[in-house]
Amino acid sequence: MKLWLIVMSAFFFVGYGAFSICIFLLSIVWNLIFSCVLCKKIKSVVLEKDGSVTAIKAVAITGNALLLAGFKFFGGGAMPVAVSFYTFSQIMFIAELGKEIKADFNPVDYLCYILFFPKILQGPIADYKSVMGGLKDLSKKKLKAEDFTYGIMLFSMGLAKKVLLAQVLGKGVDFGYGGVTTMSALDAILVAVSYSFQLYFDFSGYCDMAEGICRMIGMELTRNFDAPYTSENIAEFWDRWHISLTKFFTRYVYIPLGGSRKGISRTYINILIVFLVSGIWHGNGLNFVIWGMMHGVLMVLLRVFRAAAHAKDESEKDLAKTKNVMALGFRHAINTALTFIYVTAAWVFFRAKDISEALTLLGKIVNIDAWRGLNISIKFAECFMMDEIWYMFKITPIPGWSKSNYICMWIILIFSAIMIFGGNTARKIAEKSAAFICKKEDASRVGSLAVSMLYGVLFVWGVLSLGGVSTFLYVNF
Repeated sequence: MKLWLIVMSAFFFVGYGAFSICIFLLSIVWNLIFSCVLCKKIKSVVLEKDGSVTAIKAVAITGNALLLAGFKFFGGGAMPVAVSFYTFSQIMFIAELGKEIKADFNPVDYLCYILFFPKILQGPIADYKSVMGGLKDLSKKKLKAEDFTYGIMLFSMGLAKKVLLAQVLGKGVDFGYGGVTTMSALDAILVAVSYSFQLYFDFSGYCDMAEGICRMIGMELTRNFDAPYTSENIAEFWDRWHISLTKFFTRYVYIPLGGSRKGISRTYINILIVFLVSGIWHGNGLNFVIWGMMHGVLMVLLRVFRAAAHAKDESEKDLAKTKNVMALGFRHAINTALTFIYVTAAWVFFRAKDISEALTLLGKIVNIDAWRGLNISIKFAECFMMDEIWYMFKITPIPGWSKSNYICMWIILIFSAIMIFGGNTARKIAEKSAAFICKKEDASRVGSLAVSMLYGVLFVWGVLSLGGVSTFLYVNF
């Protein structure tokens, strides 16, 4: 089973070209050598009395970091596919060898963990124990119809996120950033919001497909997204967005720096360093540093305000005493909206080619003159024209309307907002429907079958639309 997964995963990766393959092999060989050396060393020494294991780990991890940094800063645009994700996985393996991972090194298990195809391109950055624990004795497990059905639905949802939403939103984003100086205020807002939506659907769509594939074969893969745009504050956002990356930086950057154990001032500095590293990891331009610092500064301010208010829990208890559900809901809505606005403004620096372009777009939003007329560019609206929707419109009077070109745009944006701010509703519906179908509970079968048919339509629609789909945004990070 493991050998089969290794072969098939390698075959999956081969399609990304000789350059990416060579760098991947170099990384694999480096880490295999050090893993073998470490295992022998760990078995022959008492860790508390011998610093050689720590030294060997430091050399191995430094080699991984230099490989990644070399391409990040000196690669000249030649970035091997998925280099960050498999490098982080190998750093985790080396760091935990002899701790969370037993020193009974098995090259087959190691290769299976690193190459495992659902996660290799964009994560999640799953730890060795969770992946290998899920694969352990997989061939002996009886595949559950419920898991397989739910896996197909989850895969279909992820495919639809990428192909039917992220792809169309991306066209509007590309058009907007191609003419930042001429856009109106509404154009600027919609472009910024569209990119927030696009990035989420693109990345979470991949993770949904990866998780869905794993469910189909009877294992669970680490969740990487948990309705991040419904977060009430920046700390909650990072607990829900790219969860595995947050855990990685916390475990291997924040905690080694001292975490929150060395006083308040040092804690704040450590938080800023983590987000500086995150910004630099995402790109080597100053705009990525600003993106990281925007999140880091707000995270620090949140901690300051929480401390001044004698902790968040106490304030929540005081509000709960009023038993005013409307007040709680209103506060949640306001906090969620403000967090989304701030995150969206930060994404502008993430997407822009430089600081000047980012400031120009944001300037359009706050410039009073840019609000005159409240116009939305017709060319921007046309980017959202999906042939499938337009064909349905042809049997209605809509094509004859003067504003018909905007209909598709608003349908896609509103549907995207419902998907995003509805939390995990689509996932929960799919899970319940799979359970009801497989258990054949008559009271729920009609609705569950309808949901299944909807996911089937999404799957077919997504597959038929694959021809013109661009690569995933995060694949080169």
